[in-house]
Amino acid sequence: MDSSFVTISILAILALAGFFLLVVWFFRKMARGEISMGSHIALLVLLAAMLLVPFAMNFSAHLISSIEHRSGHSEEASSQRGDY
Repeated sequence: MDSSFVTISILAILALAGFFLLVVWFFRKMARGEISMGSHIALLVLLAAMLLVPFAMNFSAHLISSIEHRSGHSEEASSQRGDY
């Protein structure tokens, strides 16, 4: 497996987790009343979080799946070469 791919995948997953924690932190501040904003802005932020957090989770799942697929693919290819 290519080490640069693993490094990039780990960095991407950490960035997505950081984004998720940033969204949670923002909504906690807003719920406590430390951040004051209008209802229209709050709804836009909520909509952005509702759209981006599932996208980030899906993207990280695809990265993890591709890592597993790449590691399993080399083992399957080496075992099938003897059959031909």
